[in-house]
Amino acid sequence: MDADLGNLYPVLAGISARNRRPLSYLEPQWTSLDQWKAAARPRFLELLHYEPPALELAGTLEHAEERDGFRVETVRITATGQYDIPARVLVPRGGGQHPGLLVHHCHSGRYVWGHEKVLSHPSDPPDLMEFRQRAYGRPYAEELARRGYVVVVIDAFYFGERRLRVEDLDPAAAPPVFRERLKALGALTRDTPEFRQAVNPLCGEFEHLTAKTIFTAGATWPGMHVWDDRRALDYLASRPEVDPARLGCLGLSIGGLRTAHLIAADPRLRVACVAGWMTVFHEQLRRHLRNHTWMIYVPGLTQDMDLPDAAALHAPGALLVQQCSRDALYPIEAMRAATDKLTRIYQAAHLPERFRGTFYDVPHSFTPEMQDEAFEWIARWI
Repeated sequence: MDADLGNLYPVLAGISARNRRPLSYLEPQWTSLDQWKAAARPRFLELLHYEPPALELAGTLEHAEERDGFRVETVRITATGQYDIPARVLVPRGGGQHPGLLVHHCHSGRYVWGHEKVLSHPSDPPDLMEFRQRAYGRPYAEELARRGYVVVVIDAFYFGERRLRVEDLDPAAAPPVFRERLKALGALTRDTPEFRQAVNPLCGEFEHLTAKTIFTAGATWPGMHVWDDRRALDYLASRPEVDPARLGCLGLSIGGLRTAHLIAADPRLRVACVAGWMTVFHEQLRRHLRNHTWMIYVPGLTQDMDLPDAAALHAPGALLVQQCSRDALYPIEAMRAATDKLTRIYQAAHLPERFRGTFYDVPHSFTPEMQDEAFEWIARWI
């Protein structure tokens, strides 16, 4: 009865234990990477259940500003008939083509911010700067631009400009559990710390209803993230300043999971860094799903492959996985098992030098020390 679901846990753990995961590269039927990827990648994409009709690719420039060593462009990337994707593009000084990187922001329960988590602005409020300092130590997208990379950061679905605007909901029509808090929210001045402190937990609780609605509509939350990230990659590769043969991505937390999913879905990426989001799912069941977002679930995936198996679709691309040993989101055994599995997959593919798994004695974060290792890894392989 030490499991979060008590007497129901053995039933669900038994279901998980029966998963054979035939699409792991470690299964004996796979004799080459190409053979395996020809079967596993289409299945991964199928399980995402999101492939909307895309509009013709374009980016509309809305604003540009010069910074120390780079330019920041505010761009809207065309996506579907229902939405476009707000993005920030960091372009380093100097001519010629540069390698390109997608930087994926984290979740952290801060829905009011998207790209702002990794990119600063002179008018940043103190609570944003305090959060960024704790999670990252610096606005690291800017450091990458100064190192010569063209960087694209989008606001992921449900964050920043694309968050659920709970302040615009009619309290009388909302689910009863939210009505009083929505009424109280209406009395707060917008874009203040008090307003953000009220909005963030409400958006978190609305994740349940959002996920139900996404599933009922016939899509998945990871599917929407992967499709948008691939669209951002299309745009990044199309920029005249970018060498389309030298692309990579990285991120912390949900940004790390978006990285793992993106490299599973898209073969164009040469190098990636997953920070703070790698595990084997079976070990999460007992009591480590309680703090996770609905954004992580690809229904049916673990019947065919685990998360390390999906991330290994990146091979022969180079992959760095950084784990935080004091990260309460995962059992340490699950993090070690995932790193071990990726090590064995890259060894079986005769590419041991192209995978590295490291552990840092820190809580859930992407510290400057971790970033420096990631930057060196990217520079080596991109």
